[in-house]
Amino acid sequence: MEFVCWTVDELTEACLEALATGCIEGVPLEADPEDLASQLSYPNRLLPGQADGGDPYGRAFEQRYFARGLHMTRDWGYVTAFYVRDHPHAPWESNGITLRAYLMDEPPEWSTVAAELRRCGFELVPTPEALSHPDEYTVRGSAVSAKVATGDGYDAAPPGKLIGVTINRNVVPLPSPDRRGHIRNAMRALGKAGAGAWPDWLAQREFTADDYVAVLIALTRLNSDQPTRTDEWTALLTWFLEQARETNVFRREEWTYQWALYGSPSPADVSRACMAALPMTLDEARSMPESWRDIAPDDARRARMTRALLSLARDAAPNPAALREIDRWKREKRPWIR
Repeated sequence: MEFVCWTVDELTEACLEALATGCIEGVPLEADPEDLASQLSYPNRLLPGQADGGDPYGRAFEQRYFARGLHMTRDWGYVTAFYVRDHPHAPWESNGITLRAYLMDEPPEWSTVAAELRRCGFELVPTPEALSHPDEYTVRGSAVSAKVATGDGYDAAPPGKLIGVTINRNVVPLPSPDRRGHIRNAMRALGKAGAGAWPDWLAQREFTADDYVAVLIALTRLNSDQPTRTDEWTALLTWFLEQARETNVFRREEWTYQWALYGSPSPADVSRACMAALPMTLDEARSMPESWRDIAPDDARRARMTRALLSLARDAAPNPAALREIDRWKREKRPWIR
């Protein structure tokens, strides 16, 4: 599919693949930032004499920096990739890709996209932030979201049209944001109450996976906002992670993913645990169909989680055996797993 001449049908197909699998044209978000553009056959930077912002094939390209050089966007017209880094000398990390369907004269109809996803077995749910204004949906298995025009005067497309598809780095749907700080306030109180009060507090509530993730996010935020209480937040976070593991509220690979993101394990432990928790074998990855329509939704979910865990393992501290295994995965050029 040549980017420069996308038709409505081709863009619709690209959006469908992204929503179902977390990939664009078979290229996953977890690709290295420098590899992403080359795998998509997009320009990675402007060459001398390309001051007009295009490459020799007419594909627009723009690179911008924000937040004192810690955030960056690379924009290829219909596709925008977002990058972050911890400090000015740290490597860039891709944390999101958006397909901007509203740029077309005739953006795809959301009803057509949604119907095709449901026909193939993919579950669509309103995103937590869109409950009061239901114009955003998430594919449950892939955690990829779609924004839909509602005709409120602020949209860049007519009502019912697909505005854009966003693949975030997080591979499990996030819970509703703690805008009023209720969860953070509860964690502050628990931190002061001491470990003896934690089991009774949790026993009075029926915690789901979303509840656990909300608590982990809140404690991470508190640790950033109140570093003088780091020991409290770390102890609470470790305890909640252990409760989530004991109650099996997450699948094994999902718990490992949350533990690697929000816990405080050593890099070597992260790499070892992520490799052990891969929900898909290399043989399974090799045998996956090339078309997303032929992939069962749970297999698409497992593929995306496998990519995420491989990425976490690679970026941590893999031992020589793990590094060889990661290289084996990287050499396999099957769609969905790269």
